[in-house]
Amino acid sequence: MYCLRVIASLLFALSLGCSLLAPSRQQRPSARAPEVRDVPMQARGPEAGLRQRILVLPFLEEKVGSNARVLDQARNSVVRGLLRTGQFVVVDENDFPEDPKKYLTPEGDYDLTAISKKLLPMGISAVLEGKIMQIRAQKAGDSVGIFRKVKAMVTSSVRLRLYSAGNSREMINEQYKASANSEATQVMKRSYSEADLVRNPSLVRNSVTKAFMMGIPGIGRSVQKLKWEGRVALLTGEKVYINAGRISGIQIGDILKVSEDGQEIFDPETGAFIGKAPGRMKGTVEIVSYFGKDGAIGIIHSGSGFEENDIVEIY
Repeated sequence: MYCLRVIASLLFALSLGCSLLAPSRQQRPSARAPEVRDVPMQARGPEAGLRQRILVLPFLEEKVGSNARVLDQARNSVVRGLLRTGQFVVVDENDFPEDPKKYLTPEGDYDLTAISKKLLPMGISAVLEGKIMQIRAQKAGDSVGIFRKVKAMVTSSVRLRLYSAGNSREMINEQYKASANSEATQVMKRSYSEADLVRNPSLVRNSVTKAFMMGIPGIGRSVQKLKWEGRVALLTGEKVYINAGRISGIQIGDILKVSEDGQEIFDPETGAFIGKAPGRMKGTVEIVSYFGKDGAIGIIHSGSGFEENDIVEIY
């Protein structure tokens, strides 16, 4: 009996010691606590320019079918390709204040002239439309035999259109074509038809994505010709809040010039919108901090009379 009491006392002491050594549940960090990271203050490299904001609309197809997922995947690939160039900030399509499908024409294209006019106040310099024009399939292989080698090729033709928000002008209207191939050995099976190949999600996705990606270099070259500009979003005392920040490449210490919005100029004969005349320069601001997802805060460096929606450019 005495031995049992001694053993019980030892077990109790051991369990008490373990509980004291174990960390309290309340001291454990919450799994939902945000992860804190150092944010690099360098917004761009010494040779890099400011990044242009671009809106990539939901992709379209000439013959509406079952390619909705392919369209989404192709658009996502183009967005990633644009971001990899380091030239762009791709605006979330949900930031556009209206449903883009509202701007579809009877021909099934976006009215990019109407859309581009709504983008300039948002600090967006260009809008991109992608469209699948045609998907064709070809097959080759043995028509008879127990073991059949079947080669399949799907070729996709796509179109990219790029409009400038500054003057609603078409910068790119190009078609691209690419193919995807596969080879398989079939045993005691009928050969795939061309209709089967067109419905092959892997081949279609690969050929469509390859075709769209061919347009990335041309988009980069075209947008390089555009002048970068942002807008004054808010004024509070000496602080000027700009609608572009570190993601757009604005660096702390940058000097930006502030100008009033220029007058719209139209062709006197056709009535077509040509662009905006340069507005009067009001002064400069020096960037001292960032705010929000992609905004910058400046202090007045020179001048006066700044107003919301004034244009800012790198000085």
